[in-house]
Amino acid sequence: MPTRITAHGCEVDALVRNRAEDLSLRWPRFDPAVMDVSVIFRIQGRSHTVEAIVSRSRRRPLVAGGEGPDFLVALDDLDAHVRRRLKRDRSRRKEFRHASSDFPG
Repeated sequence: MPTRITAHGCEVDALVRNRAEDLSLRWPRFDPAVMDVSVIFRIQGRSHTVEAIVSRSRRRPLVAGGEGPDFLVALDDLDAHVRRRLKRDRSRRKEFRHASSDFPG
């Protein structure tokens, strides 16, 4: 799965890039519709922020962010947000399919 990594106004070392790629490769486990991921790194004041745009087939892109004192902490925060939202969206789709199959005709 393609992962684009962008750094706005900062430098991102190889360890952080590899961590971002590893995390993004796990996300399709929570929603198989994941097709593409863009990860954007920024430094705003003392805070390090990471934003992910997760493209999914036949669904709206999921946009989530993470923040922390360094990029590794921000990535962990981002990962928790993305996983939670992917799981929630998938369970809602399953519930909707299950509920709609209960109606006759």
